[in-house]
Amino acid sequence: MLQRILLKFRKSVWIYPSIISFISLVGAVVVGMSDSGSFLNLPDFLPEFFLTSVELSKDILSVIAGSLITMTTFTFSTTMVVLTTYSSQFSPRTVENFLSDDDTMKALGVFMGGFVYSIVTLFFMKNSLGDKLVVSATLGIAYAIVCLVQFTMYIHHVGSYIQTNNLIDRLYQEAEKKISDYVSLLDEGTLIDGSSWGREDLVLRIKSRKEGYIQLIDHSSIYRTAGNIKGTVVLGKINGQFVTDESVLFSIYFDDEVQFDQETTDELLDSITIGKQKSEIQDFNFSMQKITEIALRAISPGINDPNTASHCLRIMGVLLGKIAHIDGSYMLYKGEEEYPKVAYEIIEFSQELKSSYHQILHYGKEDASVMQNMLKSIRFAADKASEGNRKAIGRYLEHVWGVLKNTYNTNYDLRILEREKEDIVRIIEE
Repeated sequence: MLQRILLKFRKSVWIYPSIISFISLVGAVVVGMSDSGSFLNLPDFLPEFFLTSVELSKDILSVIAGSLITMTTFTFSTTMVVLTTYSSQFSPRTVENFLSDDDTMKALGVFMGGFVYSIVTLFFMKNSLGDKLVVSATLGIAYAIVCLVQFTMYIHHVGSYIQTNNLIDRLYQEAEKKISDYVSLLDEGTLIDGSSWGREDLVLRIKSRKEGYIQLIDHSSIYRTAGNIKGTVVLGKINGQFVTDESVLFSIYFDDEVQFDQETTDELLDSITIGKQKSEIQDFNFSMQKITEIALRAISPGINDPNTASHCLRIMGVLLGKIAHIDGSYMLYKGEEEYPKVAYEIIEFSQELKSSYHQILHYGKEDASVMQNMLKSIRFAADKASEGNRKAIGRYLEHVWGVLKNTYNTNYDLRILEREKEDIVRIIEE
C-alpha cells in the first residue's frame, strides 16, 4: 500500500505546489484576521519596527505578488526548456526524472505559495483598518527573501541537473539501490531452476485484469494470501514486463481438489500494480534502460558524443556485475511450515546482457573506441559472474566478436579489440 501511494506521489507533479499553496493560504487567512483584530492580534506582541501602515502594506504586497508571479512563469518556462532538452538529447524516459525531482516542484510551489499569500492578505486590507499598523507586509518580505533563496537554489539545481554526467550518476545510484533491494529480496528464499510445480490437472491460472506494465509487486501480500492456499503459488512475471488481459500472472498448483473462491483471486491480483508506463520504484532494469538510451543518443550522428557513450557503458558494466551472481529461474519462498510456498520468476542474466548491449552493438559497431569500452564493460560483469552466467557471457561474446570481425578491415582496430576479448575469455575460463 505504501509503495502504491509513493508511486502516485511520484507521478503527480502538482503535489508540492498544492500543499505549499494551501499552507500559504491558511497562513494568509490567519495573518489577515490577526491584522483586522478578529483573531490573535499579532501586532500587540511584536515591536513597532516590524509593523507597517495599511497603505504601505498594500504597496509592498502588490510588488511581491507581481514579482512572484513573474518568477513562477520563469520557473515554469525553464522547466519546459529542461524537459525539451532531456527528451531530445538524452531520452524521453528521463523526462520524469526531472519532473519527479523534489527540488523542482518545491521551487514552483514556494513561488505559487508566495503569490497566494500576497493576494489573500491584500484581500484583508480594508479601508476600515484606518491608521492601524499591520504585520502582513513584514511577513511578506520575509517570504520574498525565502523565495529569492529558493530561486537561486533552483537555478543552481537546473544547471547541475542538466549536465549529462550528473544525470548518468543519478540513474546509476537509483539502479544500484533497486538492485540492492532486489538482491535482499532474493536472499529471503532459495534460487532454483525451472521445475515442475505439481500436477497439471490441478492447476489454476489467474490472468491479468488489464494490459500494461507491471509497476509494483507486493510480495508480503502475496505471501499472506498464499497462507490460505494448500498448494504452490507461482508468479510467472517480473517487474517491468508488459502484460495483456490474456497474460497469466499466477499459476496455483494444488495438492488436492479444493474449492477456490473469487476473493482469494482478487487478493492476489490486487498485489500486482499495472500501469501504462514503467516505474523505477522496483524495476532497476528501467533505470539501466535509460542509461542505454543516453548512450544511443550520444553515438547518433546528430550528437556524436562517443565519450558519453563510453561512460554509459562503463556504468552499465558495473551494474551488470551487481546482478551477475544471480543464477536460476525462480526464487522459492517457503515458510517454516509446509505452507505457504510461493515461487517468483527472477531476472535472466543472459536477457539482461542482451538488452543492455544489443542496440549499442547494432548502432555503434563502427566506432572502435565505443566497441572497446563495450568489451571492457562486459569484462566488468564477467569479473563477478557466477559459473553459469559466465557461460552466458561467453555465448554473447561469440556473437559480438562475429559482428566486429565483419565490421573492421584494419588490423590495428582488430588487435585492440581482440586484446579486450582475450581478457574476457581468460576470466570465463578461470
